Formats: sequence, structure tokens, C-alpha cells
Amino acid sequence: MIVLVAVGTPNVAVAECRGYAGPGGPCYAGPGGGLYAGPGGGLYAGPDGGLYAGPGGGLYAGPGGGMYAGPGGGLYKGPGGGLYSGPGGGIYQGPPGGPNAYKGPWSPCITGVKGPEWTAQNCPD
Repeated sequence: MIVLVAVGTPNVAVAECRGYAGPGGPCYAGPGGGLYAGPGGGLYAGPDGGLYAGPGGGLYAGPGGGMYAGPGGGLYKGPGGGLYSGPGGGIYQGPPGGPNAYKGPWSPCITGVKGPEWTAQNCPD
């Protein structure tokens, strides 16, 4: 379990981040990581970011979005999905890898950036 505190981001509280903390992982604060605030990161509110509600974003519930439970989505529990804990899954504890690895968008359900209360109300266990 990794506990984080994000500063300067609205609606952020102490929360748990699930998954790999190394480069490219949901709990990584560098470029491409779930806790990165720049373009494409999990804390980014612009297009393709984890806090973006439009197509391809972490808060998008449609196909490919972070809140989508179907194949390729952030809430998909099958191989390659954001909530898959096996190799290539978003919450896998090892490094992401392979062509089927989940590459985001990093849903707040994975990074925990919306806080424990939001997570409890909006995310599967």
C-alpha cells in the first residue's frame, strides 16, 4: 500500500494508490505515471489525463476510459485491464510490460487521487 498526499489539486485527500510505483505505473509521480500532473498523467485534467472526463480520460465511462468496466477500460478486471492484478494489469505490483499492458488512463479508482470517500462511493472493491 502506498499512501499519498497531493498538494494543490482540488478534491484530493490522503488516499491509497494501487499498483506499481516504478516508471509507467499508476503510483509513479514521473511522466506517464498515475500520480503525474503533466499531460497524460493521472493527475492531469486535460485530454487523456486521469482527471479528464472526456473520451480517453480517467473519468470517462465510455470505451477505453478510466471508468469503463469493459475490455481495455480502467475498471476492467480481466487481462490487460486497469483493475487486473496479473502481469500487464493496471494494479499489478510488478513493472508494466508487453503489448497488452494497461497504459492508462489512470482512473482515480486506481490512483486514489479523489480521496477515500469518493473511491468508496464510485469504485469497485
